[in-house]
Amino acid sequence: MTETKSKKWYQSKTIWGVFIAALGYVMAQLQVQDIQVPANADFEQLKAYAEAIKAAEGNIGTIVSQMLAAFGSILAIIGRIKAESKLG
Repeated sequence: MTETKSKKWYQSKTIWGVFIAALGYVMAQLQVQDIQVPANADFEQLKAYAEAIKAAEGNIGTIVSQMLAAFGSILAIIGRIKAESKLG
């Protein structure tokens, strides 16, 4: 019978990757601006909608949350591929 090594959960790249990706997702959800166009929008409402989209496009929070989610996902995949021991 072979003996398998185990490590603490906080030593797992996979776990940390999932946490980081989840943090990115939560950040994205918390800072989302709900931009909606009314059904019968007039020109001024459409203009305000276009300005709101322009203003949200360069939002640093959006960029950071997307980078965290991407980094966390990649870390989780790498951790899972390189895993040699079980969590214990």
